[in-house]
Amino acid sequence: MGISSILKLAGKFAIRGFVFKAGKRAAIKGGNFGIGAFSLLAGGYMAYTLLQLKEKSEKEQKALKGKKKAKRLEE
Repeated sequence: MGISSILKLAGKFAIRGFVFKAGKRAAIKGGNFGIGAFSLLAGGYMAYTLLQLKEKSEKEQKALKGKKKAKRLEE
């Protein structure tokens, strides 16, 4: 094996290392972006669900108040 072959192999490994590191960094940044986007979606869904539950409980409370008033008027 000559010096030129060793230099070729060293160059290939160096290039692969740089590409791997760059890819790893991009994946980490992309992962953080993906986690952030998912968190926003999950938070929005949770807020929507809580709003629906609040509206449902308000309707139920109004219905109970209406029934109590009707009962008082009958007596």
